[in-house]
Amino acid sequence: EIAHWYAGGGRERHGDAVHDRVLKDVAENLALMHLGRWQHSCLYMKHIFVRVTGEGEATKVETALIDLEKCRQRLTAYRAASHDLKQLRRHSSFSATEWEKLVYFYETAFGSAIKGL
Repeated sequence: EIAHWYAGGGRERHGDAVHDRVLKDVAENLALMHLGRWQHSCLYMKHIFVRVTGEGEATKVETALIDLEKCRQRLTAYRAASHDLKQLRRHSSFSATEWEKLVYFYETAFGSAIKGL
């Protein structure tokens, strides 16, 4: 779980650049799901998994969303995103700065995908 990664010193061990990549990967996964009009419906920190392997330039970041059994399709991507992001914000331990970065990466991924359609 991402909370365990933070508690285990993942951010301190790998540094800010890798931490930003974790937030970016989470944001891209969420944007991809929402662009398909899928809403997680129960998005908490415990539903976000992260794996960081390697060191330095070879560091690899992987994130995944779990507990997708409550997912449902919404009429619009915006409605799916609105629900999940509000819920994640309420139930997350992200600092204000971390949340701002996550939202920035999310908006970038969401907007880039829409422009590519």
